[in-house]
Formats: sequence, C-alpha cells, structure tokens
Amino acid sequence: MNKLLLVFLLVLAPVSMATADIKIAVVDLSKAFDQYYKTKDAQARLKEKQDGYQKEIQDLINDYQRMGGEAETLDKGASDQTLSAQARQDKATALTAKKQDLVNLGNKIQEMKVERTREINEELFRRHKEIVDEISKVITDYSGPQGYDLVIDKSSASAASGVSLVLYNSSKLIDITTDIITILNKSAPASSGANLSGAVAPTTPATPILPSTPAKPAIH
Repeated sequence: MNKLLLVFLLVLAPVSMATADIKIAVVDLSKAFDQYYKTKDAQARLKEKQDGYQKEIQDLINDYQRMGGEAETLDKGASDQTLSAQARQDKATALTAKKQDLVNLGNKIQEMKVERTREINEELFRRHKEIVDEISKVITDYSGPQGYDLVIDKSSASAASGVSLVLYNSSKLIDITTDIITILNKSAPASSGANLSGAVAPTTPATPILPSTPAKPAIH
C-alpha cells in the first residue's frame, strides 16, 4: 500500500511542478535605453566630439584647397612665356614640391577620417554596452524582490530574420518598462532633461559622417 502511494505521488509530481504559477513580466529594453538620461548624455558628448573632429578635418581641407590654388598659380607661372627661363624653372620646381605637399596632405586627411570614425564608433559601442549593462542590472535588481521568475524583452529581434522574438504577449502580463525607466532616471541631474513622459527619445547616433576628401586640383 505504501509503495502504491509512493508511485502515485511520483506520477503527480511532474504535473504539480508543470502547473505551478510562474510569474512573468515584459520590458521594452529599447524604450528604456532611449529614455535613460545617461543615453542622452552619451549622445550629446559623442555629437560634440564628432563636431570637433569634423572641424579639425575641415580645417585641413581648407588648407588643401588653398594649396591647390597656389599650385595652379605656380603651374601657370611655369608656362608663362613672359617670364625668364630661370623664373619659369623656379616655378616648375616649386610646383613639383607643392604637388607632393598636396599628395601628403590628401593622404593625411584620408587617414584622419578613418581614424576619427574608428574612435567615434569604438566609443559609441563601448557606451552602448555600458548603458545596456546598467539597465540589465536595474531590471535584475527590481525583478527578484518583485517575485518575477522570468522577464522578457519584448523589443528584441532575431539577428537572423529581424523579426521580433516576442510575436505575442497577453495583456495579462505585467509590463515593467515604466517602473524601470523611473528607477533609471531617479538620479538624473535636473539639467539632463530626462524624458519620463513616455515619448521615445532619439536612438543612438548613427555612424559619423565626416567631411569628404577634397578633389585634387586640375594641375598638369
């Protein structure tokens, strides 16, 4: 009889475990990221740095264009028959040196564009990871005491298909996004303008666009 009772309990055990209540919540991680004051601060700093880099490169481009004008003047002088042969030779020699300076400066501009873009992207990805890690910790610290067994990011998408990983969630599930955003912005400085109204702030900045490499002057 005792053995029969034991078998009966073992049969029921998986059923009891399967039907046990599991407390699940959803969170919009993308919205939390966009509305976190540190995200906006990081965007502002990156924009300021990118603007500085653009000015730095534009200054070099202006120098390139000025040198190009000087090269064109030397080119005309080198073929000006009203000048003496020695004067034309001097200008031709100076033109050769100026052309090399233009090549060197053009290479410097291109290398600087690549380097500055790399620096911006590296900082962008680093700050993105830091902020996501902070948000994840807040979600973890909040969810445990609230008794949630599982929290699902409803903004996640499959890397393969781009389709949302959460195709449907019942309205019965609790959405903790607002609570998480409130906690994240609790320590926001008054000057940060943290968005608590529910409007989605701009996303992380796109790959920076730096001034284009100047065209080479038409010098023969």
